[in-house]
Amino acid sequence: MHAEYGQELISKKSKKKWRRLTLFVICGAFFIWSFQQIILQKTIGFDEVIRSAVNGLDVDLLVSFFQLFTMLGDKTGVIIIMLLSIGLIWWLKKDYAAMGVIVGGVIIVNELNKWLKDYTGRERPMTGPGAESLSFPSGHAMVGLFFYGLLLYFALAYTEGSKKKLVIAIFGTMFILLLGTSRIFLNYHYPSDVFAGYAAGYICLILGLLVYEGIQTIVMKRKAM
Repeated sequence: MHAEYGQELISKKSKKKWRRLTLFVICGAFFIWSFQQIILQKTIGFDEVIRSAVNGLDVDLLVSFFQLFTMLGDKTGVIIIMLLSIGLIWWLKKDYAAMGVIVGGVIIVNELNKWLKDYTGRERPMTGPGAESLSFPSGHAMVGLFFYGLLLYFALAYTEGSKKKLVIAIFGTMFILLLGTSRIFLNYHYPSDVFAGYAAGYICLILGLLVYEGIQTIVMKRKAM
């Protein structure tokens, strides 16, 4: 019985690693491709197709809806949610490794996003307030996927029960997708900015999780000694 359960756990971990690796490679390949297109100043075909479709949906209710997600993905929103999350993790779990990865990771990923924007120098598709900053890759998508992806990971790790986990996973995934969608709908970014931001954010997320899981492994070994 125990042997079968052990083999099942090993099988699940192996599948999880392969899923991570597959998505990591796909995201890396897409980001490199899109990065090259921007550096070479080439037109990315799906940008205008998606923007044309979105521009026909200029409804006041949708604008207000997506503005809320944009606020939750900007610097102030992330800082507020991060402070609340860290306080909750400390209070409930005392998971200092998680707290460190969240704070340190958000700072590093945000700085990396700024460097990528400065390096590529892509102008935003809009004019007016906000257009003075650069566009590629989207910070909301990149930092948002990393940060909220971490919160989703920890929420699932701390939650018991498959039904509860499923609800959290669906809600968290939709929330992250709406962060990026808001930037396209409100014309702050080209779709390729957002897709590349998600790709870069996922790569950073996996690296952050590897750091966290590595720390957890070291802590568990020390406790076992």
